[in-house]
Amino acid sequence: MNDSTRPGNEQLGTKKRRMTSHLHIPLTVHHLTFHCRAQEPVLWHPFKGSAVRGAFAGVLQRTFCPEGRDASPNQPADSLHAAVCPVCQLLSMPQDEEAGGDLRRPYAVRPPLDDRTRYTAGEPFAFTVTLFGDNLAYLPYLALGAEGMAAGGIGRKDERGRRGRFTIESITSTNPLTNATAILMKPGERMVHAVTAAVHHEQVADAAAQLADRLEANDNRLTINFATPTRLIKRQGKISTPEPFQLFKNAALRILDLSAQFGGGRPTTGLQGNGPAGQALELKRDLFPYADAVALVKDETRWWDVSGYSGRLRQAQRLGGFVGRAAYTAPDWRPLLPWLLWAAQVQIGKNTVKGCGLIEFSCSG
Repeated sequence: MNDSTRPGNEQLGTKKRRMTSHLHIPLTVHHLTFHCRAQEPVLWHPFKGSAVRGAFAGVLQRTFCPEGRDASPNQPADSLHAAVCPVCQLLSMPQDEEAGGDLRRPYAVRPPLDDRTRYTAGEPFAFTVTLFGDNLAYLPYLALGAEGMAAGGIGRKDERGRRGRFTIESITSTNPLTNATAILMKPGERMVHAVTAAVHHEQVADAAAQLADRLEANDNRLTINFATPTRLIKRQGKISTPEPFQLFKNAALRILDLSAQFGGGRPTTGLQGNGPAGQALELKRDLFPYADAVALVKDETRWWDVSGYSGRLRQAQRLGGFVGRAAYTAPDWRPLLPWLLWAAQVQIGKNTVKGCGLIEFSCSG
């Protein structure tokens, strides 16, 4: 944006004093964490996300979807089959023309975040699969898929040509905004209960208000930790640094698509004292001016050029992105924080199904 469209501090402060924005994003998120224990050595590449997703997808396709297993990039699964097959919907969701936007998958993966490349037998570890939307029909397939992963092994093959096997000890769901936890499968049991500690927009809005108060007491300085490679796209090219405007734009477009494709529709907004709530959200009016006023004041990120393999494309795939910490300031964080908190729930950028784009943040510099 040019200077003529950039709101100054005085303009933003006037808007803040005069009215409060009512953003509503009708999306639900479920974080499902699989608590595991290695039964034999598990060998990893430095970035574990691709291995977790690959093992999950392989088991689901081989076990529950013969058409998906036999499909190739040049001969995809039959469209009628794909429309009714939960595995096809989970791994390669067909585009809904009415929803619009880019095609998004109904899940993301959060791999183990340590940098170790070997777990010894008996060591615990965990990974998380995040589901988007109210429909928990995928839950039984995820639970069975995890059991298949455990039996077949995960990670790199050892000298015997075998991947490290493990057991699933329990499955939990945690809401990071409220710290509520639900137990889907208790230790020592095999029955999975369809209960989660879901994340809703009301909780995001409450957390955003609390974070805004803390930021105001900390000179409006916010630090974001890019925990896994974050690969943002600008005009078909990668962005090598955490530019604030592109960060919020990429995050907002992803959240809009997820809400439209798996939630209750496109987000809406309204302004207290200035018309009814529920009007259509306009990014150029409701988000971009505030995102354009954010300044990157400290950049401690680096580019991590990791690679993986795409079973759908049958070829190697670049998963690289920037990782590390970056500090930002803004004259008014309140219109931005709900988007940032949602971004932390759904991950951002490319290859989120392989664990990329996981962010964390704090008020410290």
